[in-house]
Amino acid sequence: MTAGGNPLVSIGMPIYNSDKHLRQSLDSLLGQTLQDFELIISDNASTDGTADICAEYARRDKRIRYIRQERNIGAPRNWNAVIPPARGEYFKWASGNDYCTPDSLARCVEAMQRERDIVLCYGHTELVDNDGKSLGEYTGDLDIRDPRPSDRFKKLLNGVGLNNAQQGVIRTSVLRRTGLDRLYPGGDIPLMSELALYGRLVLLPGVMLYRRFSPETVMAMRSNAEVTLIYNPQARKPAGFLRVRFHRDNLFSIVRAPIPYSEKVRALAIAFKYAAWDREKLWSEVRSLWAATPSPTPLKP
Repeated sequence: MTAGGNPLVSIGMPIYNSDKHLRQSLDSLLGQTLQDFELIISDNASTDGTADICAEYARRDKRIRYIRQERNIGAPRNWNAVIPPARGEYFKWASGNDYCTPDSLARCVEAMQRERDIVLCYGHTELVDNDGKSLGEYTGDLDIRDPRPSDRFKKLLNGVGLNNAQQGVIRTSVLRRTGLDRLYPGGDIPLMSELALYGRLVLLPGVMLYRRFSPETVMAMRSNAEVTLIYNPQARKPAGFLRVRFHRDNLFSIVRAPIPYSEKVRALAIAFKYAAWDREKLWSEVRSLWAATPSPTPLKP
């Protein structure tokens, strides 16, 4: 416990219809060698056996706080819902589909206590299928240790692929200063680029996360209609202006970041250059506004 009696780490687990893999995910967290943590579960109005599993585990372990949303509020809102109740100095998101090694929490926290300019710490990722069979280690996890915020920002934007780092350990105080997970598909990347402005994103040796890689767990394998409804169950049409919002949020992140003025200017130049590379998609989104139909057809998953 910290000096104020709070847990050292808050683990936030946003879930929806996760009963297939939830027990394994929970067991991997409760079996951590670092035991000074709280586990906050936000159940996004699941309709399967998720609630029963959560209630069972909450009865067994007092560190678990179970929150059930009255209705499906969409994936990013549910991911953000576990942050306000967090009391720990460090915060970790955890998926109900994935699982981690027993020492992952301890190793990340140890590194962050030793080096105060690390804002996010995580290990390598191994992809697995729905049965837990290995699909190989992911080779695109980023290690961003540059001293200049603008260089870290650039490296994140140019190098990010699968956003496994979002399940790393983050300084809670820094996370709360960001715009969190944005409410549109791909909105997790502006969060990561914003964190890179605040400090280093450190990748430790060895696999620490086993991530399910299947159409049920990876957005890139879903149809546009499915993704839209996952992000906003009340949506009547696919989410629009994704690239416009992406670049806008990057600019806002730079403006509010507590970095030197010279670094703001340099990061803004990088962001505008990145937007220029993306100009065809940006213009396509603007043109789509002019061609929009007045009565959209309801989405079907």
